[in-house]
Parts: sequence; C-alpha cells; structure tokens
Amino acid sequence: MRSCTPAVTDPHERLVYATTGDGLELRGALIRSATPTDAPLCLWVHTRQQSFAEREYIGIGRLLAARGRDFLSVDTRGHDFGAWYRTGDGRALHGSAWERFSDCVHDLDAWVDFAVARGYRRTVLIGHGFGGAKVLHFQAQRRRPEVVAVALASSGASARDKFSDEAHTLARGMVDAGRGRDLMPWGTGGDGSTNTVSAEWYVARARMHAELYGTETLPPAIARVAVPVLAWYGANERRANRDVDVLLDWLRSNAVESPRFVGRIVDDLGFFYRGRESLVADVLVDGLQRLDPQVKPAVSGTDVARGRGR
Repeated sequence: MRSCTPAVTDPHERLVYATTGDGLELRGALIRSATPTDAPLCLWVHTRQQSFAEREYIGIGRLLAARGRDFLSVDTRGHDFGAWYRTGDGRALHGSAWERFSDCVHDLDAWVDFAVARGYRRTVLIGHGFGGAKVLHFQAQRRRPEVVAVALASSGASARDKFSDEAHTLARGMVDAGRGRDLMPWGTGGDGSTNTVSAEWYVARARMHAELYGTETLPPAIARVAVPVLAWYGANERRANRDVDVLLDWLRSNAVESPRFVGRIVDDLGFFYRGRESLVADVLVDGLQRLDPQVKPAVSGTDVARGRGR
C-alpha cells in the first residue's frame, strides 16, 4: 500500500474562520510575516463571484508578508456565484447572486473582530471590485476605530451603478409572485451574457444605489469615510463607456471626510490580477506608505498620484 507523505505547510499561513452576528461561518486565509512589524493588518475582500482563496489573492498576500505586512484574505457571504450556509434555522442561500448587500456589514464586523481578538490593533480594509463597495459601505456605516485606512482595488462599483432599470418590472413581478430567489435572465447581472442575479437582489439594488452613490439627503458612502483612502485602477481594464480616470476623479472629489486620498492609474494592469501579483503588491505598499495609516489620521489635504504605474 502506497504511503502518503503529508504536504509541508508554511507555519505562517493558515485557514481561519469567523462567525457573523447572525450565525454564518466565514472562511479566510491568514498569511503572517516571518519578521513581524507594527504595520496594520491588510484585510482583503474579494469581488463578485470570487472567494478568499483565489490564486492571485494568496500570491499578493505572500508578497506583502515578505515585506513585513500580515495579510488576511476573507470570504463574505457573497462569495462565488452561490453558497449554502448551515445555520441553526436550517440552510441559508447566499453567494453573489443571492446576497443582500447590506449584510456585508455583519461579515466585515466579524472579520475586524477576528483581527482584534488576534492582537491586531489596526486594520486596512482592501476591497477588490465589488469588495470595494462593501468596505466603503461598512466603514461609512460602522466607523470602526480599528480601521485606519480603506483601499479600493479596481472598484468601479464604488463609483457608479452598472445595472440598468430595464428588468426592474420583471424583477418586481417575480418578487410579488413569491419567486424572489429565482434567477433573472442571463445578462441581467451587469457583466454581459455571462452573469445574472436573483430577482430579490435586483429589486434591492435601489437601496444599494442610494447607500453607495447618495441621494438628495444622503451623501455617497465615500463621502462618509473619515479615514485615508487609497484607490487604483488598471489602465487595461475593459469598461465599456466608462473611463477609469473619470471613476478615480469621482472618488477623489467625493472623499470629503478623508484626511488623505491617494489615487493611481496603473499601466499594464487589468481588472483581474493573475500574473500581476507583484505589481499589485508594489502599488499597495507604495500607496499605504503615502497614506501612512500607522499614524492616527490627523493630516488634511489630498495627495493624488497622477503618475502611471510601471
């Protein structure tokens, strides 16, 4: 009988778990530096239909750990396309097609609590894509003192609503008929023909829109974040009828409570970071040094890096 040799594991990497206030168990990967510093923990939040374990996320984390920065890549309940959770009340369906956007507050509260319980006094929240919308919403709502900076990685969702109103009548009718968890026609999810969302998700987007982009009486989420903000976009990101310079300028002009804003358009980078992990790690480390989140945010002004990445 062939014997199996256990794989050698890195003592500085481990799977971790956090439980939300409403009883969901979330997964993450904690990657610690072999030479710890007092730098804030980098807490990375995935984009839609992705999860904490994406190869590029772990690669970025390892590169940051090599530079003395601990890294935590986490799931929210909106990971992957669909996800079943076991709860005391039975199974609960979430994932990117069924999650309620406002629930991300419960998820990120759990992860910040996790970090505090393990001795991290300061945390930088980093949201990739739709994860950027989540970290903005969370910090605008909760204003956790442990969060010393927010980073938005290719997060167009934080600056505009990409879902049209064309299918709203259909979604509303499905919800009224008790079919709110049924999926809308393919192509409804905003990313071409390869995406869809549930009718409940589509109807609820109006509330998400108001929270993220503001109303006549409510400023956008970015305007209510009172910590330093780092934002970058890849010059190669394909965004039909959307200029990443415009998105960056919108964020900068609305970050009115942030003591410092650093923005960057990065050459040779697209929306997904596979194969460009080293470049993203460079952008992140450089941006955090500009923000200096180890210092209590008390400076004023805006620092916008208009130079291109390498």
